[in-house]
Amino acid sequence: MKTVEDYDLDEVHKYGEVYVEFVKEVRGVDVTFYGNWQRDFAKLIIELSDLKSNIGKEWEVILDVGCATCLNLRAIDELGIFSRLIGVDHSQYLIDLGQKLHDFGSYAEFHATPSWDLNPIEDDDVDLLMCTHVLEHLPDEDTLHETLKEFKRVLHPDGKILIIIPCAETENQVFTKRDDLSPLHHLMHTSKWWSGVFGKYFKSESFKTRQLFKKTKLRPDRDWNEKTFYEEYKSWTIFRYVHK
Repeated sequence: MKTVEDYDLDEVHKYGEVYVEFVKEVRGVDVTFYGNWQRDFAKLIIELSDLKSNIGKEWEVILDVGCATCLNLRAIDELGIFSRLIGVDHSQYLIDLGQKLHDFGSYAEFHATPSWDLNPIEDDDVDLLMCTHVLEHLPDEDTLHETLKEFKRVLHPDGKILIIIPCAETENQVFTKRDDLSPLHHLMHTSKWWSGVFGKYFKSESFKTRQLFKKTKLRPDRDWNEKTFYEEYKSWTIFRYVHK
């Protein structure tokens, strides 16, 4: 299965089409569907970000790195917390599809650009940067470091970064190139490894955030499943960072 780095940049929109079909056929996930899962996930993002911990800080701009079809931004938009929404994704196809599906106002902007090249976004412009299930798809560690440099550049001095990724539980599960079991994943490392990389650029608030995750009462399937997000997705590792 092709992944994003297999395509020429001029053809990267084709990856979006492949991705939509892959997750639907193989994983049974429709990335165009919007419902209670997305609404409660948006609430979880805000809960984990703990915006109230920055007393006096006005939260104006949220950036979703790897926004795909913009489901998360639509749900966050409905919460009415941010006055500006920015979504970036490597695939123009996914962004176009998302904008067709959702009615965003003029305060929302979208850019087809990779995570390691956020040039459309100005320095210190982002109050909350969210990046969920994206970094494990990057092709190599050099690209990861370039991505984190861009995160640091665009983040407001009083802003926060919230990252959600799957992590290897043991060193035996670590891999740095895609395999047949995880055709969309390239970087699978332990949480300790990820923490070490993130710590080169930011100050961690991850312990507090993981405690919030364990205590959340939000549920991904509130209509029929009593499990919380934490109980349903224990494979998720939550990282939260601020400027050093």
